[in-house]
Amino acid sequence: MDGGHHGSYYSQGISRRKLSGGSYWQYLQQRKGNGFIVRLTVYTFSHFCVDFSCFFLLFSWMSSGTHSLQTVTLGFLIYNVIAFGLQPIIGYLCDTYRKIPVEIIGIPLLVAGLLFMPIAALSIALIGLGNAFFHIAGGIDSLRNSSGKMVRSGVFVSSGALGVVLGSLVGRTGGLPVLIPICVLLLCLVPMYFIYLERLKSEDAAIVFSLTKPELKIGVIILLAAVSILIRSYAGSIIPAEWRTTTLLFAFPAIGAFLGKFSGGFIADRIGAKKTAMFSLLAATALLAFGNTNPWIFLIGIILFNMSMAVTLCAIASVLPLNPGLAFGVTTLALLCGNVPTFFIPAEHANLMFASLTVISVVCLFFILKGKVKTDEKISEKNE
Repeated sequence: MDGGHHGSYYSQGISRRKLSGGSYWQYLQQRKGNGFIVRLTVYTFSHFCVDFSCFFLLFSWMSSGTHSLQTVTLGFLIYNVIAFGLQPIIGYLCDTYRKIPVEIIGIPLLVAGLLFMPIAALSIALIGLGNAFFHIAGGIDSLRNSSGKMVRSGVFVSSGALGVVLGSLVGRTGGLPVLIPICVLLLCLVPMYFIYLERLKSEDAAIVFSLTKPELKIGVIILLAAVSILIRSYAGSIIPAEWRTTTLLFAFPAIGAFLGKFSGGFIADRIGAKKTAMFSLLAATALLAFGNTNPWIFLIGIILFNMSMAVTLCAIASVLPLNPGLAFGVTTLALLCGNVPTFFIPAEHANLMFASLTVISVVCLFFILKGKVKTDEKISEKNE
């Protein structure tokens, strides 16, 4: 990596040798081998459980029949604002004060929210805050232990989509005792506690990604990546899908989102971030704008549409190497900004609007992403 690159250690006053005490590539490999898969599995499964619990509560509350449509809409909006809007602040605080036990704050808040289900306002606030803390913990872990790869972030985020749809379905139909999600969450808390203890014993390494063009300013990269995420959030919410009349079809968007996010990091690491983002979004534009009346074409389109998720997250993280929490929080804030208009403004000419906005998102990513190159780690290893 060029010493003048905006995302390099040298621009942050950090020495690779100081961080690793030797070959930085060997250091990363050691980190990767020590509990790499275990932590990722814990966070990915816990993510499913967290989002399941949140939407189980929200849809149980919505389906109770005791609240007006306006009240329900406001409740969902407040949840989104707390859960997504606070993550940049929480992330920055966790980056600055590393002893904050972020791994073990979120789940107790979620359990408290479930226990206070009869008090709607308090319950929604608690699960929103718990969700925010959990996501920041998982986001930091995914980025710090990425070894310059996008796959870990994609896998961690992917399971949330399944939790959302299953929690919505179970909460809507009723019949599940609240004690069950509470017990599952408490089980997730046990390994999270040990992950927290392990983190305290280790030193934080800065993030290493080589995705963005070195000549661009940090602010430009963050802004354009965030705009791309915002557009994708809004555009993905307005795609017509009137055929969602059965349980399976209702779950199609979530299944597609899971598969796209899960596979996107693998593919981007293999063929390059820019190729993955360009191809997946342009192909998704064609399929979803002109073939969304067919459930199977829609499913393929949604898979492609979500493949760029890991790319945009890691692009922002590449220019904030010391702030993984803030980087993750910026992406969720952009998602929130794209989602909020759907609460108030009905989309007209949805297919045309979706296609136009997605093309703009592609242009943003085309401008900031560079072509596939050797990773910094491999270059460092070769030179040594």
